[in-house]
Amino acid sequence: MKIISRIGNISFGDNYKTAIMGVINLSPASFYKGSIADTSESIQERVLDFISQGADFIDVGAISSAPSFLYDSVDDLSISKEKERIRIFFEAIKEIDCKIPISVDTQSHKIANYALHSGATMINDISGLKSDVMMAKTVSEYDAAVTLMACKKKPGDVFKISDILVELRKSISLALDAGISQQSIILDPGLGGWVPERKTQDDYQIIDRLEELRQLGYPILVGISRKSFIGAVTGKKPEQRLWGSLAATSIAIRNGAHIIRTHDVEETKDACLVVDYLKSLIEKETSYK
Repeated sequence: MKIISRIGNISFGDNYKTAIMGVINLSPASFYKGSIADTSESIQERVLDFISQGADFIDVGAISSAPSFLYDSVDDLSISKEKERIRIFFEAIKEIDCKIPISVDTQSHKIANYALHSGATMINDISGLKSDVMMAKTVSEYDAAVTLMACKKKPGDVFKISDILVELRKSISLALDAGISQQSIILDPGLGGWVPERKTQDDYQIIDRLEELRQLGYPILVGISRKSFIGAVTGKKPEQRLWGSLAATSIAIRNGAHIIRTHDVEETKDACLVVDYLKSLIEKETSYK
């Protein structure tokens, strides 16, 4: 079974280069301070940098979802604050004529509606459409794409492959029942220290068994960049987790990831190019046998 999809002018999936989604955080509470762009000027600079470095998509988050038990920052989680930050972002990128697809990371259908009306083409819902009963309908009304992260009751609360498959199937059903196109669905297993019960080995086991998600038939996105499970092994803070992130990213691509969500577009692109080249050689050798 070949997994292929397209959003805007970007095709991705099997036999395509690994797509790169650059992360921009608009909240000062984000766990990796190097990802924050909270003024029009810094937003424009970051977007232009990502485009020049080879990003295929940009994912924008207006409130921090970093778990409080791991990070000290406290965010203003009000809808009004989230909307204001999103407004500043879209006003800023109007001035630079951004052409690549924009994804907005939100669990609120009100924010999704505002973002899609403002020019976003994708919603990244870390609850898998389960936090807001109106989210699936909103995405469908705009004929937008959606990234569904594995979630049972709260984001990241499933961390065994068998449970991830169960919850992603439920999210897929929510999406399809609302009229979201099959070609517009992307799956995310939800790597990272979302809940205290997760252990470091859980995330590494997900990466190791990532190919099992292929049975669902949709493109796979992973967010590894600078997360706590990298720091747990390297003993380093988010600012120093780039190299560990690239190592885990390379393994994830080899095991089936189609899209990499990252804070570090240029460095991640190099890792993707190397693994994609290796995969192409293996595929050619297999076809000759």
